[in-house]
Amino acid sequence: MNTVYDRETLLRSDLNNFFIERLGLPADDYYSKLDQQSLYDLKSVLSDINNIFTLKISLQFVHWLGDTLMLSAAVVEQIRNSILRTPPNANGYDVAVTEPIPVIAEVKCNLPINGKDVFGANQRDNIARDIKSLICGKNRSTINPETYLKFMVLLDTEEVRRAMIHFVKNMKEYKDVIVFPESATKPNRTDKVHVVYIKP
Repeated sequence: MNTVYDRETLLRSDLNNFFIERLGLPADDYYSKLDQQSLYDLKSVLSDINNIFTLKISLQFVHWLGDTLMLSAAVVEQIRNSILRTPPNANGYDVAVTEPIPVIAEVKCNLPINGKDVFGANQRDNIARDIKSLICGKNRSTINPETYLKFMVLLDTEEVRRAMIHFVKNMKEYKDVIVFPESATKPNRTDKVHVVYIKP
């Protein structure tokens, strides 16, 4: 006997399981408790998920930066506070440090679409745009990137790593610009974009 697909049953199950398994809430039918206003409020909160993800990865990257460039705890805290005081989607770079070592970074929390090992067309375009801004600068930023260490910060998953390798192979204009620094190597090339993978 064939099982008939029921869209609402699937959505109900996914939502309830998320609340129960991921958030540790008591077993219940949360789906049925969401009226129109609750759904609207939940959608509004969830629209900030990418901003939350970007913030968490940015803060983790600052710790990586401190360890890798041997920055003092005070400098790391200063960079961290600067990120926390910057509104999401503000003009400029996701991370910008002027001293003691000039650093700019763009943070992308993309996972390859459909569980594949290749970024989707829009994802590729966004990554290419960010790499270009690291190299050439941004119209609404006063930073001249020429003397800055440049970083493209990505989620540390096997899928993202494979998708980035595919991106570099197929985006010939960036092939000679992007480098993947070794874990024991201190980045020092201002003419390259260093790709760094960070776990949330």
